Amino acid sequence: MQRSYAEKINLLRLTEEIVQFFEKRKFWEITALQTENGYQIIAGDSSAIKIKSDLKVDIHETTEGFSVSLELSKETKRFNYPMMLATMFGGGYFFLKDLKSDESWKKIEREFWLQANNMIGRGRDALNTTQEQERKDKESSVCI
Repeated sequence: MQRSYAEKINLLRLTEEIVQFFEKRKFWEITALQTENGYQIIAGDSSAIKIKSDLKVDIHETTEGFSVSLELSKETKRFNYPMMLATMFGGGYFFLKDLKSDESWKKIEREFWLQANNMIGRGRDALNTTQEQERKDKESSVCI
């Protein structure tokens, strides 16, 4: 899912907030990379949340503001064998694992977007603070 916002914020601060979001949910492998027009975060291997794939967050700066997308980094193949045959030979275990993974994905996605507004607000505040400090620095250098 992707959402676009028509405002400017400190993207580095937003990236740090998202990394903290994943750290609180006990993701062990978190990588944040700077891209050409934003940041990308990949989180995987959580001890608390069992999802079959890594999660990928892309933050892109746009002309109007920025966009944030959250998705699974790879789609997994699902149930490519007859269900009756699968349950006869222990496939029910794998079916249940897939269902739990889907449930965990929906839960983390819901939590992420609920927290996104708070994270974006802190990114906006960080940008305003940076701009205010730059303005004060300019004024003090002119007065000297």
